[in-house]
Amino acid sequence: MAYNKFKRLEQLQTDLGINDFQTAWLGQFSNFASSQKILDDLAEASRETLTTEKAKSEFVVVPILKELRRHNPDKFKIFSGFEFNVDSKLKLLGFCDFMLSMNVEKMELTAPIFCLLEAKNAEIEKGFAQCGAEMYAAQLFNERKGQPQKVIYGCVTNAFSWCFMKLEGKNLYIDTNFVPLNLAAPHNVLAVLQWILDVSIANK
Repeated sequence: MAYNKFKRLEQLQTDLGINDFQTAWLGQFSNFASSQKILDDLAEASRETLTTEKAKSEFVVVPILKELRRHNPDKFKIFSGFEFNVDSKLKLLGFCDFMLSMNVEKMELTAPIFCLLEAKNAEIEKGFAQCGAEMYAAQLFNERKGQPQKVIYGCVTNAFSWCFMKLEGKNLYIDTNFVPLNLAAPHNVLAVLQWILDVSIANK
């Protein structure tokens, strides 16, 4: 059973003991000054046909993550399409779309703090369970490596709408206010990502 076999939130409760809560937990964030580079990249993206998962990933999601890294050099590493086999008994196996790690000095994944899942067929809600399973795997991975994180963050996106999530213990909080991504003004999504990075580093 791979992560994508988790299709319903009820599975997280029955298989992993995770409770889910849909609530508005995101607050106000400091302004993020978008660079001309990301604005140019997304302007180019607006001229592409953004109807497939691959196109959205290449033209929108990856540039957003690269912009976050430009603002935070040497603070995190991006792992894309990473095979993250954590616990075969719990069926926490398979590939993750994107994971962010705080350890920038190693080539292998260590201390994951953020899991990002691209929604299939633009249906964000159908990705909640899979992303939650990946977040729980990251939580277990950190604990077993002696680098526990109080909170693991995650997100499900179709490129234009971003739903942020957090896992505290066995409680998964899914923010009900999706953050829109305007290709001409990506600062709102980037501000949330910056806040998540700052909080994770502060709690390291």
